Amino acid sequence: METYQLFKYDSCPFCARVRQFLNQAGIEMEMQDILQDRSAYDALVAGGGSRQVPCLRIERGEGESASVQWLYESADIIAYLQQAHSA
Repeated sequence: METYQLFKYDSCPFCARVRQFLNQAGIEMEMQDILQDRSAYDALVAGGGSRQVPCLRIERGEGESASVQWLYESADIIAYLQQAHSA
């Protein structure tokens, strides 16, 4: 099973593209606004290695076997979620 967090900020047009896709597809996930929440910004930079948004944090598995992937670029995020939710 996968869980997701989307790192974004409201005035980012690429973030808006991903949020629009999520709304149309009926996909709900936790949103992290990096301009409103310093801890979200810090988590993005520490985990993903960049402050670029949008960024999708994908967590697979649970406990010690969990793995995390950070996916950038709105088109890549949308393509990944389309594939993950069509299966």
